[in-house]
Amino acid sequence: MPDWSIRIVPAENPTTDIPAAFVPDLSGAQPGTPLNAQVDDIVTWNNTTNEDHWPWPVDYNGNPLPDAQVSIQFGNFFSEKIAAGMSSRPSYNVPSVPFSGTTINYCCKLHPKMLGQIRVTLIPS
Repeated sequence: MPDWSIRIVPAENPTTDIPAAFVPDLSGAQPGTPLNAQVDDIVTWNNTTNEDHWPWPVDYNGNPLPDAQVSIQFGNFFSEKIAAGMSSRPSYNVPSVPFSGTTINYCCKLHPKMLGQIRVTLIPS
């Protein structure tokens, strides 16, 4: 299972609501590019900004999930809050999903308009 990194970088045109962006650490990736990963892949976030960020799952309307609905046991806890210049802990293990093509949407819990995606793809046979 591959390991993936998503960089948290300063936004090109930062605002109070969107001071940074999630960018997969892949050649040519831009803010808004989803990370393509498979079940059991490991994902970490690398905060390259000067402020804290916190990858957090969102509901179907794009709102951050309440704390009570997020846990490692539910498969939707990504990381503790990530201090400026640090990496995420623990690592996120992409969970089993009902079908290929599932997209895991997330935001920054501290800046909910910062959005990112992980697309779960089929494991090649």
